[in-house]
Amino acid sequence: MSKTSPIVQTSKGKLRGFRYDGVDHFYGIRYAKAKRFQMPEPVSAWEGIKDAGSYGMICPVLNEPMPVGEVMTPHRFWPSSEHCQYLNVWTDSCNPAAKKPVMFWIHGGGYAAGSSIEQVCYDGFNLAKKDGVVVVSVNHRLNAFGYLDMSDFGDKYKNSVNVGMADLVEALRWVRDNIACFGGDPDNVTIFGQSGGGGKISSLLQTPAADGLFHKCIIMSGIADGIMYQEGDSRPLVDGMLKELGLTADECEKLETLPYEQLVQAYKKVSPAIQAAGGYVGCAPTPNGYYLGDPRKVGFSK
Repeated sequence: MSKTSPIVQTSKGKLRGFRYDGVDHFYGIRYAKAKRFQMPEPVSAWEGIKDAGSYGMICPVLNEPMPVGEVMTPHRFWPSSEHCQYLNVWTDSCNPAAKKPVMFWIHGGGYAAGSSIEQVCYDGFNLAKKDGVVVVSVNHRLNAFGYLDMSDFGDKYKNSVNVGMADLVEALRWVRDNIACFGGDPDNVTIFGQSGGGGKISSLLQTPAADGLFHKCIIMSGIADGIMYQEGDSRPLVDGMLKELGLTADECEKLETLPYEQLVQAYKKVSPAIQAAGGYVGCAPTPNGYYLGDPRKVGFSK
């Protein structure tokens, strides 16, 4: 990075991005941390200047991604980790007085796949350069890492079924607390997303913890007759995974530390038969107080 690289002071410490063609880029900003199946927490403060010139990890998916339609819609494939709470920012000015509108992009892929950089068109450069907005894109936990109901196994897991949504709420809190130093207006935040990203927006509208963290929304598809929302008894799924892994219910905490490949393989082994029988297989938000439910079933919360 050159001496002219943009440096911003966030609430936790300084970040150095890079400037290209009139736009400041900040990649791989860690907005939260979390233990498996548990709620996200803010990151700790740091000294010195952290580099923000590389994309952060994306969430592991259940199936290895396959190239499809790469000529017209090229994908980015990237290293993955369940510790994937990273976001990216594009802005043409880091002046705190600029107060530019903020657009917060939520990627597609249902609640089980995708990432903030999966599609090349997810890049926020053009919106920042041509339309004068500050663009944020975000990774969060997906599939069994973000939406597996472990609440029967202890209070620390009581919202495990919605921690993927809780990651998005924590990212929006980061925007509220920090986006001004990137030239954005925390009182003018629009969340927008396509397909699964649109579904997550409808879910955020039903999540009281997100109230006041955004002001407008754009749902680009993402509403599909409730197929992304699950209710039902989660115990057969988790018990089946434990059995597949040679564990008892009393050993459920070992699910927190298993290599994620083993966890995913156990889920994939057990879930098809449960799904075929109409049972709960997770991978989507579930009403529990934190998330109020599909608005078409329970009504809009606001």
